[in-house]
Amino acid sequence: MANDQTLNANGPEFGAVETNLGQALVLLQRVLPRLDDPRRASDVQNALKRAAACIEIARDGHGKFFGTELGATSGAVAPEIVAVIAAAIAMTLGGRGHRVVSVQPVQPSSPYINVWAVEGRTEIFHSHRLR
Repeated sequence: MANDQTLNANGPEFGAVETNLGQALVLLQRVLPRLDDPRRASDVQNALKRAAACIEIARDGHGKFFGTELGATSGAVAPEIVAVIAAAIAMTLGGRGHRVVSVQPVQPSSPYINVWAVEGRTEIFHSHRLR
């Protein structure tokens, strides 16, 4: 990306990739306070769709710029997923320092476990008083 930026008197000129990523981040930041408001569900859905479209445009531009196809990695987590995880951590921690050390895909140990049943049992266990 550094090849795509040039410095002028006003600062760096950003390319289409950076502009689309910036738009996606702004859309996500604006929609976060509305996530818990059911009346704004359609607005949230539209903003998330627009953000996803911006990310896809940026992803395509990145692949064309570097001459690579993203998502063609074997077994590795896509860089976009790592970026989303890092952004979620930053929002959760409220600006405190963090570093993503590794991200690995996890296969469920058994695909036939009813997760709601497990959650129900966990709540029952936690409701009992320990002696």
